[in-house]
Amino acid sequence: MVNQLIKIEKNGKIYIPSEIREKLGKKFFIVPYPDKIVLYNVPDDPVGDLVKIGEKIKDISLEKLKEDINNKAYHDLR
Repeated sequence: MVNQLIKIEKNGKIYIPSEIREKLGKKFFIVPYPDKIVLYNVPDDPVGDLVKIGEKIKDISLEKLKEDINNKAYHDLR
């Protein structure tokens, strides 16, 4: 993928290049931050994906998960 300058049209639309749409899909969550926006693609089977994630982390304590999530969020905002 090549970095591209994307402009917002007057009506608020943005163009997402086809190579990105083909790789990541056509549905995204938009998450606004103070200095940026982040698009996360919507998985085809979100519940199934969560089940798989849950199976991988079943031996991790809730406290450890919270700590990891907070650390990731802190670093994402930087």
